[in-house]
Amino acid sequence: MQHKILIIEDEPDIAGMLEYLLRDEGYEVTVAYSGEEGLQLNKEQEFHLIVLDLFLPGIDGLTVCNRIKQSSTIPIIILSARDKDSDVISGLEIGAEDYITKPFSHREFILRVGKILSRMKWINRQSEIKIGDLLINLEKDEVYMGGERINLTPNEYSLLSCLISRAGWVISWQALLKDVWGYDEWEGGREMVKVNIQRLRKKIEPDPHRPEYILNEWGKGYRLRKIEE
Repeated sequence: MQHKILIIEDEPDIAGMLEYLLRDEGYEVTVAYSGEEGLQLNKEQEFHLIVLDLFLPGIDGLTVCNRIKQSSTIPIIILSARDKDSDVISGLEIGAEDYITKPFSHREFILRVGKILSRMKWINRQSEIKIGDLLINLEKDEVYMGGERINLTPNEYSLLSCLISRAGWVISWQALLKDVWGYDEWEGGREMVKVNIQRLRKKIEPDPHRPEYILNEWGKGYRLRKIEE
């Protein structure tokens, strides 16, 4: 299957260069030159990946990313000339899978695109996922640790599933709150996520005080260990 990629970039030269690089790798590419156009195209068509610039006329890139992630799990790579830690964190917190600063290596860009698409394709075709002694049966919604079945509440399983969908990547507590509970904002939402992470750790971690599977990325969020391929 040919992967379809949406580029949202207002600078024609950069958009053309990105389109050329991706088409040369065999991807089907669509280009939008504004945030509004990108959002509309994403509603009308099904894409496997979005490459998104932050500086856009009208609706800015962070807003575009946030709106897309409210109703979709499509992976997004942010491109930006901003390289401050706070900017990178802001992009990752609202759900972007990767953040690449301009100028960037063409080869590195293609490798990052390929890595994300390969990971998503691999996850989507699995009936079981194994991470260390942790085994998740996606068809039966069952979780095992060291061969012993673990009983999870619906929220705990939804939380684990969300982490699995982006294993190896940092997910902010805000994104987890949205994906698991459906809230963009909720007083006490951060604590709710924290408590449920702790409960989940008690069930799947050999030592919850020294987690091996669900890891903290201080100031950023939580990350599930990479899936074994």
